[in-house]
Amino acid sequence: MPEINDTRERLLKATAAVIDKGGESAVRIRDITKACAITAPSIYHFFGSREGLIDAAQAYRFSRGQNEIGLAFSTALYKCRSKKDLTELAHRFLDLMFAPERRATRNSRLNVLGNAIYRPELSKELAVAQDLSNKIVSEPLRFAQAKGWVRDDFNPEMFAAWLIGAVNSRRLIEMGGNYPLAHEWDVIAKRSICLVLGIPEPAPKKSKPTKKRK
Repeated sequence: MPEINDTRERLLKATAAVIDKGGESAVRIRDITKACAITAPSIYHFFGSREGLIDAAQAYRFSRGQNEIGLAFSTALYKCRSKKDLTELAHRFLDLMFAPERRATRNSRLNVLGNAIYRPELSKELAVAQDLSNKIVSEPLRFAQAKGWVRDDFNPEMFAAWLIGAVNSRRLIEMGGNYPLAHEWDVIAKRSICLVLGIPEPAPKKSKPTKKRK
């Protein structure tokens, strides 16, 4: 079983890399099989067709970044010993999720969502992928709820789904490059998330003093 999962993962990574660079039209079975050192029947075994491979790879593109952050958050949360620890952890991860440097990741996710509008099979793949992402974040949040560190009057899985929507929506102020009031958008987003969790919001960042010219 590990070998099978590893083969499927390698196929998804290789196909996602091709889509990242050249779009879906650049996906060629012979190139993918060569890159993964496998034969074509393996692709049809896991995905049924080239279209099935592309849909699965698109779902992988959508969820890879959020799963990476979610797993890191989960691991770190279980090491927390107090609400203070959790609050500091949440603030660090909020900075990471909304960081301007992750704009390309957000753009990739919205690209996948756009493709899914008229493609039912891709929508199904995304639903499965997002359910998994929700569970990655919701389980440690239930642990935090049991500890009394966050509010217990919200559903952790639905919070996880709403959170990724909030993160993706930052693209609305990134369309034309760096938006001059982006920091104010981040303040509102982080405040909203902290209010739902029932933890203090991040302290306002002090602006750097400008140097006086001599």
